[in-house]
Amino acid sequence: MSRLKILIVIDSLGSGGAEKSTQVLCEFLVHEKVPFEIICLDKRDIGVQQDMISKGYTIHFINTLQFVNQVNFIADHIKGSNFTVVHSVLFRSNIRVRLCKLKVKFTHLESLVNTTYASHRFLDPRVNKLGLHYYKMIDKLTAKQYVDHFHSITRAVKQHYIQQLNLPSDQITVIYRGRNAEQKAEKVAMAEFGFEESDFVIVNTGRHEFQKGQIQLIKAMNTLLARGYKNIKLLVLGRDGSCTAAMKAFIEQNNLESTVCLAGYRHNVPEILSSCDIFAFSSYYEGLGGAVIEAQAAGLPVVCNDIDVLREVVVEGKNAAFFDSDNVDSIVEKILLFYNSPELCQTYAKGSRENFEANFNLDSVHHQMLELYKNLSAQLH
Repeated sequence: MSRLKILIVIDSLGSGGAEKSTQVLCEFLVHEKVPFEIICLDKRDIGVQQDMISKGYTIHFINTLQFVNQVNFIADHIKGSNFTVVHSVLFRSNIRVRLCKLKVKFTHLESLVNTTYASHRFLDPRVNKLGLHYYKMIDKLTAKQYVDHFHSITRAVKQHYIQQLNLPSDQITVIYRGRNAEQKAEKVAMAEFGFEESDFVIVNTGRHEFQKGQIQLIKAMNTLLARGYKNIKLLVLGRDGSCTAAMKAFIEQNNLESTVCLAGYRHNVPEILSSCDIFAFSSYYEGLGGAVIEAQAAGLPVVCNDIDVLREVVVEGKNAAFFDSDNVDSIVEKILLFYNSPELCQTYAKGSRENFEANFNLDSVHHQMLELYKNLSAQLH
């Protein structure tokens, strides 16, 4: 078997879960002395890009927006190198790398990171329904023909693509994504966000998009405040998105400025998480829910939407309670479950850390990915 050399092709090195996972995977490859390069379709000011550049990684940014030119750039780079595996991440990169197969031979591993065609996605007012159906058709036509193997980040995502694209089960390997985690992170003062140290602080992380359902958490806070729970607060970490304006408008219209803080993108998320009381995750669909893994690493009890993916990530009755994101009263009920029981918070906090160590330890998941790279190289070269 030839020595491994990996090319990672990704949409960008922004602030999303796939980007963070790519960052820590690259750190592992450096540690294992596996050479790699990265190709990005876009540049990002916010996210992991600058950190990865500062570490001296070989990163190529495509300086054209034209689809065909992007495909040609990637294909020419593959042709001029001896990569044993080309690993594409996120839909735009996946499609471009697939079409490179028309120009050059290589081993293509593709990551499946979301339930792309989940029914709730078609309810997003920002999504072009006809366009999404069109993309699904392209996805289905090209997936089997131009991808050698798929890496799915959960069993639920694997099942989603088997059902939606008729992919063969034996062509998909499930490997979870892990997260870096320190046993102890320095806490931050809640005064930074306008809260008192005695407040019960719920934290959520994620870009402000329909998918994340954060407006439902804000509505739950409005209900709690109306019931007299003035010391329950919500802290939302994540950059602005298509729902930011609506979220800010609801906060202003209902006088929630002292109850809800939209804190934006932060580099010290582990420290902030460790300073809060519980983690709330209201996403309608996810591939993994990396933010939930980070919350467990920080030892936080979790309340989250009841979707299949998250039932793989947390354990009901051990470290998590499920709600229905479409039902504000359901969210309120689960928040109060922990607010009214400090003992339950402590028990579930311990359970979160245990679940993280058992299932999302970086060393374990990265060695699984390395073995997948090696196996593909051995089988297809």
